[in-house]
Amino acid sequence: MEEKRVIIRLPIDIKSLYANIKNDNQSGHTATVATPLRQGGSIHEELARIVEIPEGVSQYTKEELATQILSKSRAEAIIPKIFVFKHVAVNGVELDEIPCFCMYIREETDLSNVHCGRQKVHYPPSLNYSDVDIEIDNKKVMTAISNQLHDYAFIVEAFEYDTDSDILNFDVLVVGENGIPYSKVFLNKKGTGNKFTAAFTESVENYDTEIIALRENLGFDAVGPENYQEVQANNKEIAYGVVIKELQMNGKKDIRCLANDYPYSLYDFEVRDGQKKEYIIVRHTATKLSYFILPYGKIKFCMDFQSAVKVVLIKDINAAPKVEWFAADDINMMNKSINSVVYEKRG
Repeated sequence: MEEKRVIIRLPIDIKSLYANIKNDNQSGHTATVATPLRQGGSIHEELARIVEIPEGVSQYTKEELATQILSKSRAEAIIPKIFVFKHVAVNGVELDEIPCFCMYIREETDLSNVHCGRQKVHYPPSLNYSDVDIEIDNKKVMTAISNQLHDYAFIVEAFEYDTDSDILNFDVLVVGENGIPYSKVFLNKKGTGNKFTAAFTESVENYDTEIIALRENLGFDAVGPENYQEVQANNKEIAYGVVIKELQMNGKKDIRCLANDYPYSLYDFEVRDGQKKEYIIVRHTATKLSYFILPYGKIKFCMDFQSAVKVVLIKDINAAPKVEWFAADDINMMNKSINSVVYEKRG
């Protein structure tokens, strides 16, 4: 009887592994590159499934690698488990011609230390090792992932191990353009709860086009410059509801509204099909016109991820909403106009 394919999902701390995010803080705020597994009487149940994964490494390599890791340790510890992956994917796309990726469990063993017995899963990008049997280079793997994502800023949310193919998939969230400031991605504070910054929204440049249709539908005294952004924010929520319904009618089940967590995202919805992802940018208008505004960053994102991105436009949103979809090729065929230009004196 054929064994059933199983995907072992290992969620990691949201601030523990990311790339292409610029640290604009005075100090600290570097990726922790580890997630607690066992501490005191508590255990991370989902991450604990890591022990179901084969280590994929010889006893000789395991011992040599553990010695190398512990040589830099300032506290007494052991490395009970080391996991090496020869096949790596990002968002369901397998990477070619890369070295192995390695993660390991580290356990504190100093009886005099309050943290004795604490275990963490580590996956440092700085880890590299080679012998006659194997080449491990986590930094090269992270670089290959970045290249696959066109060097956008990204956060690794989880590792997913496929028991059938032995592929380790990086479940990655694209959070902005390369060099996006840390403060724009994460709240500058510790603790649980929503770690995403919710203070940034797009500027609105289409007042002249929208205001007449908005007033006709909502009332001539109901919309003006003083509450325009608030009205548009409400319309955006209406648009999201329409899009979710449309996606569900089309059989989509794994739908995530990223904009709820991260308003400055380059896209609004992420739709998963297995491990592969589709990105959806939502636009809306009170008019019946097929027009929308995209900032440069979103335009570039559409061009870089042409096969995975769609723009959905909700027209006549305050009367009888109609849905229109645009692929990257459709956008390229549309008439365009430039709303603003940045001028900079150099030298």
